[in-house]
Amino acid sequence: MTGRINLESLSSNELKPHIHPGPLIKDLLSNTAGSLDDYVRLGGYEVARRVAHEGRDEAIQTLDEAGLRGRGGGGYPTAHKWWLVSQHESPEKYFICNANAGQAGGFKERFLLTANPHRIVEAVVTGALAVNATVAIIALPPHLNAEAQTIEAAINEARGRGLIFGRQKSLEVIVYKTLGSYIIGEETALLELIEGKVGRPRVKPPIPTARGLFGMPTIVNNLETVLQAHYILKVGAAEFRRVGARRAPGTLIFSLSGHVKQPGLYELPLGTGLRELIYEHGQGMTDERPLKAVFAGGISSPVLGPESLDTSLDFDSMREIESDIGSGSVIVLAEGTCMVQVATQLAEFFYYNSCGKCQPCKDGTQRTVVMLHNLERLDEKSIDRSGKVLPQSLRKRTLTVLNNNQVGGGVSYTDTVQGLDKIHHLCEFYKYRGDCHHSTEAANSLQSLLKRFRNEFEDHRLHSDCHHEGLVEV
Repeated sequence: MTGRINLESLSSNELKPHIHPGPLIKDLLSNTAGSLDDYVRLGGYEVARRVAHEGRDEAIQTLDEAGLRGRGGGGYPTAHKWWLVSQHESPEKYFICNANAGQAGGFKERFLLTANPHRIVEAVVTGALAVNATVAIIALPPHLNAEAQTIEAAINEARGRGLIFGRQKSLEVIVYKTLGSYIIGEETALLELIEGKVGRPRVKPPIPTARGLFGMPTIVNNLETVLQAHYILKVGAAEFRRVGARRAPGTLIFSLSGHVKQPGLYELPLGTGLRELIYEHGQGMTDERPLKAVFAGGISSPVLGPESLDTSLDFDSMREIESDIGSGSVIVLAEGTCMVQVATQLAEFFYYNSCGKCQPCKDGTQRTVVMLHNLERLDEKSIDRSGKVLPQSLRKRTLTVLNNNQVGGGVSYTDTVQGLDKIHHLCEFYKYRGDCHHSTEAANSLQSLLKRFRNEFEDHRLHSDCHHEGLVEV
């Protein structure tokens, strides 16, 4: 029997993961000077100064030649995103580095923030200069408070030495502490929060590059993307393209966790095989158990089985098997793991992290949890409106939503099918009915588990007792 994996512990202050460095991490660690004087002596802030003098067009052209794609999950071309903002005539623009680590199983941010604080500041300043931004913001969650203080100290030190500069006036660089919830990782929810609102995703379009923070053109990139862009502008496009896939050059830092002997951070070329990551770098499965399942793009991606081990870990190859690479959070599960518990715990995660703005998402994810807690009662009428009463999600609700008192226990949209198809049908109902991808991710994750492990779910309907372990304590 495998042990329970508490993915939340991977973001704890005590975590000291194994580090497998690639080009980005090696460069990051090559200038970890103890003082600002040493950092500058070793070439610090030279990239930012060069971008300020040479101009934004040269910098963005270099990123385009490098083929950098965003490391936050979508894989959108970074150069094109920066070009859209740089060409905008607005006198006020924003550059946001989103280090809000909300993905279960993702734990790279703490290492990146502490390895070289002045490199973080320089990379953000460089990005802001490249798009001609007037304000740069580094957004961090509350559990990285110590790291936020370190970055703030580096900003103040660099500002005092005149190293934070703009094209026409001094660049304003701010550390912003978020609420830390999963949904704040969505770029428009972060914009809403910074504006002093609740922090819920916006309807798109417009997209942030056209109308973002306070209605102004805005870049939102995750921390690794910002660091990769700085690395490219330092070493050049050709050096960056020496590794990686043809349509996805460079490396990605994978957060490998779960039932592997050596979990940790592995910076590997995009296109590295999933089998290589798990069995060579992760040293294989704990207790030599067979691999049962893997979330190759975090819990928001469809679950994969052993037959997918030879898939290349890059944006396009993952899409070909109807999955995605996400931000590189790879969670490995061994035989002996109860997939019904996994599904229930992930459904609870998505419900508790729903912002409550869109009723189908909030109501649908809640009913999904209730149905999973009552598998033996699925064929009762409107089981999704009865059973366990769930608390509100982590965020206070301000919208009126359906509840058990408003609608009686009559025939519902799930009563048109039987058994496990009720859950699939419910997921299909709320999958695309939200302003962001939260409902889509919640539905896809659960539907993939139901499809792959249907027999296990059916067994639970008949024999509810389970001696296996689940995945994550939410």
